[in-house]
Amino acid sequence: MLSPFLLAFIFLNVIPLFMGIKKAFTSTSDLYKGTFGNFIQIFHDYRFSHAVQNTLSYLVIALPLLIIFVLTVSLLLDAYPKKWHSYLRLGYLLPGSYVGAAGILVWYATTEPIIGPFRSIWHFFGINSNTQIFQPKFLPLVFAIIAIVANAGGWIVVMSSSLNDISPEILEASQIDGCSKFQSALRIKLPMIQKNIIYMLVLAFSSALQLFSEPYIINESILRGLTSNWSLNQFSYNLAFGEGNFSGALAVSVLVLSISLTAAFYLIFKTRFFDMGNFNEKEK
Repeated sequence: MLSPFLLAFIFLNVIPLFMGIKKAFTSTSDLYKGTFGNFIQIFHDYRFSHAVQNTLSYLVIALPLLIIFVLTVSLLLDAYPKKWHSYLRLGYLLPGSYVGAAGILVWYATTEPIIGPFRSIWHFFGINSNTQIFQPKFLPLVFAIIAIVANAGGWIVVMSSSLNDISPEILEASQIDGCSKFQSALRIKLPMIQKNIIYMLVLAFSSALQLFSEPYIINESILRGLTSNWSLNQFSYNLAFGEGNFSGALAVSVLVLSISLTAAFYLIFKTRFFDMGNFNEKEK
């Protein structure tokens, strides 16, 4: 029963992955020869450092905000349960239905100071053009807000389900011991859903490193070339399809993959993600 999936996975994922890695270590430049020639070439490209700086800026803003927002809302929903919370969770999922290009178009229409629904507010603050909103220096924060609105709802549902699985006896015992709702959330609930938090952190980190559609569409529709190499994936795309440097593009992709895997393995093994039981239990 696993064979159809395994065959598709091997031929469509594993084999292309190893072919791409091999190509990334095959130098195609006379100036930068050797096994790591493609990597040395992109390191010397000024656009690479610019893309790294922008991607890290976005990562530093988006990742903490996403985790704090998801955990705060999930804990509040669990601490004050209501019958209508199930409909509220469904509402959180709706923004995730327009991600990527569709999500950017929605944000573009929403923030448009001339025809958008909030144009009177923008005009009050002296904003008369969308280029004032989507300035390069504001893009990490803008992309972070877009990512949170689009992705937080799904994670809130996941975290809420995890919180519902906590034994009521444990929570009742904490209340008998005089534990407040805040103390219960901080010292009991968060440690007991720690694996789900690590899972969210790994996937959100990997997704942030692969940011592409938002800066690409903003660049093409609003900024007109000012941010053509804003993120690492955008830089890789331009190397491959703008300059025909597929080896350099694959080198950037291998770097992104290496960083994602390193961070994932560190978190998984550091927190004993696959161990049975709670993280706080000490090995005997």
